[in-house]
Amino acid sequence: MTHGNEATSALSSAERSAFRSAAGRFATGVVVVTSLTDDVPLGVTVNAFSTVSLDPLLVLVSLQNTSRMLTAIEQSEIFAVTVLAADQKYQAGWFANPRRPTGLASFGGETMFAGPATGCPVLAEGLAFFDCRLHAAHPSGDHVILVGEVLSFDQMRRAAPLLFANGEFGVGDQPSADAVSDRGVSTAARALSVTTRR
Repeated sequence: MTHGNEATSALSSAERSAFRSAAGRFATGVVVVTSLTDDVPLGVTVNAFSTVSLDPLLVLVSLQNTSRMLTAIEQSEIFAVTVLAADQKYQAGWFANPRRPTGLASFGGETMFAGPATGCPVLAEGLAFFDCRLHAAHPSGDHVILVGEVLSFDQMRRAAPLLFANGEFGVGDQPSADAVSDRGVSTAARALSVTTRR
């Protein structure tokens, strides 16, 4: 068994393609990850996102070794995650496009607000956000798994989530009112978070 960057791959391009196709059968949510370096914002679409721990509050995102976002987060040690709604397919495609402009222009006029703890951009029309400080980084093959300590978070609106499967965006079911926790709980938790910007 190999661990971390010790793993080597002898897969052919056909085997890689088959693996990607098989993995694509697993439907994931879609998020936009943002960061700030010298007050310059950066954002990228990610579907490798998960919660990790409730005590402490931790989430993870996985980014390619060559990603500009990876470099930005390693430098700033802060990032925010916006969970996208089904009506945000355009935003998902936009932030996945490597040819879009850089800096503030890369946000294409999106309505945003600053994450309460880090100041990282949050897309205002998302379903929820997690405002994080970098907790750990784990190199793993051609990606790095970044674990973030959640300093603030909240739900923003109730709508169907955007999903990604088989190489395409899809739509999840809209949660019922009973399935959405009381915003007061979320707001109270957010008020307890560290709010000092790094």
